[in-house]
Amino acid sequence: MISYRKKKNIENLVKYFVLIFCAIIVLIPLLITISSSLKNESALFDFPFRFIPKKATSNNFAQLLEKFPLYTFNSVKVTLTIVIVQVITASTGAYVFSKIEWKGRDIIFGLYLASMMIPSQAVMIPQFLIIRKMGLYDTHAALVLLGSFTAFGTFLIRQFMLSIPMTYNEAARIDGAKEWTIFLSLILPMSKAVLVTQIIFSFRFFWNDFFTPLIYITTDKLKTLPLGMTDFVREQYVYWGPQLAAALISIIPVLIVFLFGQKYFIQGVASSGLKG
Repeated sequence: MISYRKKKNIENLVKYFVLIFCAIIVLIPLLITISSSLKNESALFDFPFRFIPKKATSNNFAQLLEKFPLYTFNSVKVTLTIVIVQVITASTGAYVFSKIEWKGRDIIFGLYLASMMIPSQAVMIPQFLIIRKMGLYDTHAALVLLGSFTAFGTFLIRQFMLSIPMTYNEAARIDGAKEWTIFLSLILPMSKAVLVTQIIFSFRFFWNDFFTPLIYITTDKLKTLPLGMTDFVREQYVYWGPQLAAALISIIPVLIVFLFGQKYFIQGVASSGLKG
């Protein structure tokens, strides 16, 4: 008869095996991208596929030096601006919807959440007409304006703030603190985990966003990194090597942000009502 300890060890071994197998499956596309970015165009279509190139080359990365530093800078500028503005609007909105009692609060919050159910394609044309009327077409300001507000981020942070007891607010109000003081000095520092979670979600989405810049940006010097990758797509041919090299570089910032914020990310998700 198998002892409890041995049974537990077997179960853990099976779990680790399954997790390692799943990790390998997830990492295969990344390994293919890394391998292909180091090959010349002719070697990309060799069969069978070689993970280790016969002759590694840096030509694909060299082709990025002309324009892609500018595209990367544009992506950093636009993404960081949107993330900062979103954190401000989402956190203040979440505080108002969670810690301040006012008539019609829950109804308006429900309508705000309902906006997430509207497909982006349904409002694409009205948004475009408004942006053009405002004179913001073909500017980074258009991208920032369209990404400045987030119903999901407001919901995420609100759920976390609801878990903070109201006794903190009541005690601060008794001491004469104003709402802005309570928000900035008390509630916001306690919500650091969920704010980092929102930053990660927002950064990942807007860093990889291709569709919005495609609609609103036409000038070459204003292109973001995902949009700039289309430079290697021609009518008759796609230059896969440089495109994969650009894709590999674009992964690095998202990976860095997640690695630095993963501790707070897990804590924030677990405390925001999004856990399974």
